[in-house]
Amino acid sequence: MDRLKADASGNTALSAVLAGAVGGFSNPADAVGFLASRGFEVTASDLADAAAESDEAPAADGEEGGYGALMEFMRRN
Repeated sequence: MDRLKADASGNTALSAVLAGAVGGFSNPADAVGFLASRGFEVTASDLADAAAESDEAPAADGEEGGYGALMEFMRRN
């Protein structure tokens, strides 16, 4: 998850692609599949836990770009 957050935050190629792809996700499995196709081994549970943790944090540090969009999607789903 740390690598995903680092690679998909801010102004990176993965961040841009992920931000664009999130709108097409219909469920967490879509997110897992997208990330797996890019070499990330995460589960829907990993993503849900990260979203819950970031939702409880006073400031969502590092939650920008594609990673932020992914965390928002996970909080809604």
